[in-house]
Amino acid sequence: MSCLTSGLTINCANSCAGGVAKFWVASKEDVQALSITAGEVDGITMVGATKFYEFEPYQETANFTETGERANCNTVITQTLVAVFPCHALATREAIQELQDCCCGFVVIHEENNGTRWMWGAPNDLTTLGISYAAQLTNFETVTGTAINDQNQSTITLTSRGTVQALPLEASVVIPV
Repeated sequence: MSCLTSGLTINCANSCAGGVAKFWVASKEDVQALSITAGEVDGITMVGATKFYEFEPYQETANFTETGERANCNTVITQTLVAVFPCHALATREAIQELQDCCCGFVVIHEENNGTRWMWGAPNDLTTLGISYAAQLTNFETVTGTAINDQNQSTITLTSRGTVQALPLEASVVIPV
């Protein structure tokens, strides 16, 4: 019996601009429930007055990568978001410290420059689509540069692993911020 039910073709009418415009992060224990219909997140319920927090990196410096590894008929998917924030500053340091202190992890929504939004890092108690672990701050680096025209910036990396690809957010979903 065949395991395929469809193929994939290119839709030339779609804009496929690259890059991440901004992203939102919520502590995993602050997200109470997700509604998922036909593979899209169409509802987000938060615990009490908790919310997602917006991060807007410097233009054209953030990207999202989703990589699947396949072995023994099992797939592991790694999702990584890397974002650059210019100018070494106290506010940046404090935001990184908060991400460090959140050991239980995050649910992440990112918006690509073409307007599409994707959710990932939603743990197993929020979705029954497969194994999924909350996203974690896995790396950060702050550099001052040497010359006055060198980049002075902080870079953060958020990573999640599991068996579930990022889920699209239905266009009408309002992110609780």
